[in-house]
Amino acid sequence: MKNRAIPHMIGLFPLGMMSLFFLAPLAFMMIVSFYERDPLGFYNVAFVWDNYGKFFSSFYYLISLRSLWSASLGAVIVVLLAFPAMYIIVDMSRRWQLFWVILLLSLMCLSEVIIGFAWLILFSENSGIPKFLGWTGLWRDPRSLSPSFGAMMVGYVTLGFSLVALMFLPQLARRDRSIEEAALTLGTPPIRVFAKVILPNFKAGLISALVTMFVYFLGVFVMPTMLGRPQDWNMTVIITDKAVGDANMPLGAALSVIMLIFTLMIIGTLAYASRSKDQGAQP
Repeated sequence: MKNRAIPHMIGLFPLGMMSLFFLAPLAFMMIVSFYERDPLGFYNVAFVWDNYGKFFSSFYYLISLRSLWSASLGAVIVVLLAFPAMYIIVDMSRRWQLFWVILLLSLMCLSEVIIGFAWLILFSENSGIPKFLGWTGLWRDPRSLSPSFGAMMVGYVTLGFSLVALMFLPQLARRDRSIEEAALTLGTPPIRVFAKVILPNFKAGLISALVTMFVYFLGVFVMPTMLGRPQDWNMTVIITDKAVGDANMPLGAALSVIMLIFTLMIIGTLAYASRSKDQGAQP
């Protein structure tokens, strides 16, 4: 009995940490979302649905759709870039593999603020890429490339590329290369082998990376504010503005709960669709 009790006791520690730092704040946020705003303070204890009703106005509704779109697009771009890149890296020599892995790990050590400032300088008209293109004559009338939706997407890709690439590293390094070699021996073009043989074998990993990046980009705050225009801001920026800038904690909490529900619904739908396809593919 003592031997069985030890693992249970050890498991209580992460459960307690999760309850203390995640479940408890989440429950408090859901409770506050039903309170009334107090202009002289944060909120008054009440039970109203007004905060949730405001979400269905055109302003918050369109921002939510825009947040889902930008997060989805950023996740797709990151996966489309990271998977082929890591597929090439794992077939390099050991020395070059080590070089790229160290470079990716170094990129992960940079904070979101540092990356945002770096791209802000590179996209500026006076000291970045536009100035260099103007100096070379490739751009006659150079101007700043930020703030813009494209600059914000570049920031998203920089944030997520190293994380996704390192997620694919162990999967691609341990893959069975015999099927690829057989297809190449039979005269199949490498691009067709990549599309018809490699990608289907890593479908679960690709979906997992897409979902991870989607959830991550939904909560990104610095990149939209530094590199994006106000019309490019996601719901995270708006929630922060309402909860902190306008001191409207109930509305910020309600918007957070709604975005959490949307995220869980999308993740559940993707997981269900993936499981249904796997079951349908089994004989």
